[in-house]
Amino acid sequence: MRVVASVCFTLALFVSCTDSAADHTSTRGGSVSSTCGAWRCGFNAAEINGRSLQSLHLQGQPNEDGVKVTGFVPPVLGLLGGYTTLTVENDEFVAKNLLGAKIKGAQLVTGIILLELPGGLPLPVTILGYEQVPSWAEGAPPIAAYTLVSIDTNSLFKTNVCSGSILDSLLASVTVIGGETYDNEMKEVQPGRAGWFTLACAGSAAAKMKLMGYSPQTKFPGTTKPSTVAQRQATLKMITADYCNNGVSYTENGTPVVWNNKAGTVDSSDWHVPGDVEAVWTDKGALCLDATRIADAEVDCILPSCDDYDVADGEWVTHVVH
Repeated sequence: MRVVASVCFTLALFVSCTDSAADHTSTRGGSVSSTCGAWRCGFNAAEINGRSLQSLHLQGQPNEDGVKVTGFVPPVLGLLGGYTTLTVENDEFVAKNLLGAKIKGAQLVTGIILLELPGGLPLPVTILGYEQVPSWAEGAPPIAAYTLVSIDTNSLFKTNVCSGSILDSLLASVTVIGGETYDNEMKEVQPGRAGWFTLACAGSAAAKMKLMGYSPQTKFPGTTKPSTVAQRQATLKMITADYCNNGVSYTENGTPVVWNNKAGTVDSSDWHVPGDVEAVWTDKGALCLDATRIADAEVDCILPSCDDYDVADGEWVTHVVH
């Protein structure tokens, strides 16, 4: 059986949850599973009034769905200090005033990101919470995460921007990836996009990439520079099981897999018992394939066995789970 799956790739990339090859999101219930948690299984992609929060631009350029940032209202104390310019530094939100002073982290809670939908409809998004999520990479610092809540103007109910569920309004978390966007059909990195940022829901492939230490604005663990574009590309291909490098995922949200990277900084074998080698991964998808993440998946490309390959030949090696 061919599996066309979807992983909640980035909050900003996907509008709806379907099983088509073009929409790489997956449906989700109203609560987080106690067995895997929000950051590993995750939330639906975000929409506000039918419009995706695709990559947003700090200076107000509209995204592909016509949504744009029009301003920032800081918390009360921040307002007194004039911290009304929102930016992204080191992959987290920072608010500045005219003198260059900054506030960030928990200081931004209750601040409001002002959005405008097509047609001029204003929509405030409130930063309702802040947390630091432990990195999955050895030696890496925690990542900044935010609870973002808006008002659904169709129903006037408060809703989080990840799942759209009222019941989950205090559970949804997003993390920020600065200066980079992603092709939602081909699962490709679009680097060097000054002024743009991506919001990634807990559980999305982009959020997992960041938790693994592969983020464009923060140092890769054990080095003085961020990961390369090729490293991030390989990571997204691996997470989404895009074996053939054609944008088709051969996995489903919540499917367990064991991953190890070439640098030795990420190893998920503490979560699951590794079985047979699945694949070795590069920025072009799977270099080789021995076992599919979902049993009996019919893969649309022919790949060699992994007998003559190991993680040194790529960025990642993955194993199916016993």
